[in-house]
Amino acid sequence: MASSDNIATEDTPNFFKRTDYNEDYWTNYLAARPDYSPSFYNSIYSYHQSHSGQFSTAHDIATGPGQVAFELSTHFDHVTASDVNTTHLDIAARRLNPLLSSQKLNLLHSSAEDIDSHHPPSSLDMITAAECFPLIDASKALSAFSKILKSNGTLAIWFYGRPIFAEPEYQTSCQPLLGSILDRSFAPIIKNSGPQAQAAWKRATDRMASFFDDLDFPPTEWENVERWKWNSDFPMPFNGPAACDFAVEMSSKVREGERVEEVQDMGFWERSWNLAGVRRFVSVNLPSFDEGEKDPGVEGLYKELGEEMGGEGAVRKITWPVVLVLARRV
Repeated sequence: MASSDNIATEDTPNFFKRTDYNEDYWTNYLAARPDYSPSFYNSIYSYHQSHSGQFSTAHDIATGPGQVAFELSTHFDHVTASDVNTTHLDIAARRLNPLLSSQKLNLLHSSAEDIDSHHPPSSLDMITAAECFPLIDASKALSAFSKILKSNGTLAIWFYGRPIFAEPEYQTSCQPLLGSILDRSFAPIIKNSGPQAQAAWKRATDRMASFFDDLDFPPTEWENVERWKWNSDFPMPFNGPAACDFAVEMSSKVREGERVEEVQDMGFWERSWNLAGVRRFVSVNLPSFDEGEKDPGVEGLYKELGEEMGGEGAVRKITWPVVLVLARRV
């Protein structure tokens, strides 16, 4: 796909970056992604309450358009929402303006790795990091989080990956086609990236392939670590090995005593998409995908996928591979 003047093309590990303010992009982004269910949020709050966590202050990392920060504001006295990208904060400010006006929420320009420079030590009750950890230097970020969380504070990290056609009769034919569309869309960006971006792509792909098992929680800082995985027999990375010019390597730093739960649920965060819904998801998967010329090869794959989905207007059920990591600050 051709790049646009609106898209960041420099060699940077921050490859998920939109340099223009585009309301339509974020509207489509939110419409294409799954809705985090009330029961999912309640599981995080229940975990927090189980070790006497308080509900005074929370911080949402890499807030993007701010949907998690909004949810936190319904339970915490005050919420800080941060992002390393100023244009992402601009869209959050527009969508969360009433919370900003009431001083229930403040926005902060910061990376996850440097967040400890913006809060006093042991000052937060909860930190959330949704759909961002493949982009982050995990060891630096977790170290920063441990400094600013209160004792008994909660860290909640979660991520969803490549959509899954949930109905078995369509899964066999449709899933490989979706994978090919994603690989063909990602490959020109990944393979033509500079060394910094290439290293970031490898880190991100390896982490997704590992279902975040590469995240290390030293027991001197963290306890009651729980790793919940939904539909983990399906690949999590949006881009497969065919899109990469590096080996995809899984790793694990799961420690003895950590709780690991694997759940198979083809109805988890269920969505219903026609072919246009699939297109919308792919187009917003990276900010650069909604710009530039259409790839004829990808268009051919979309045509084949539409036929396998049942023809024009056919709607299919979609679910997701998801991981949720919870940890209590000692």
